[in-house]
Amino acid sequence: MDYDCQTCGACCVDYFGTEGYIQLTSAEVERMRRLALPVVRWQGQLLLGTRRHDGLGGETCCVAFVGEVGRPCACAIHPDRPSACRAFEVGSEGCRFAREAAGLPL
Repeated sequence: MDYDCQTCGACCVDYFGTEGYIQLTSAEVERMRRLALPVVRWQGQLLLGTRRHDGLGGETCCVAFVGEVGRPCACAIHPDRPSACRAFEVGSEGCRFAREAAGLPL
């Protein structure tokens, strides 16, 4: 199956429903703060914050997620997104897991 990230967004949803989602490096922490995005400390890690999410896949999503899971969506900070997001591969096991958790077709 050919996945289109801009009509998916499942990887941006935190199905655990926590206050932080994506682990950040020191440089990314500073960049996120310059972008006025919340950075939270959780179990010794610094994470990009989340916000309430009422759509598919979980209770919270990345604060930079715009749109709706399974419909038109995007990352509001795509050029400045964290390295963990850059490393995430379309069609990977993690991608398929996120899609399944959101109830999207595999």
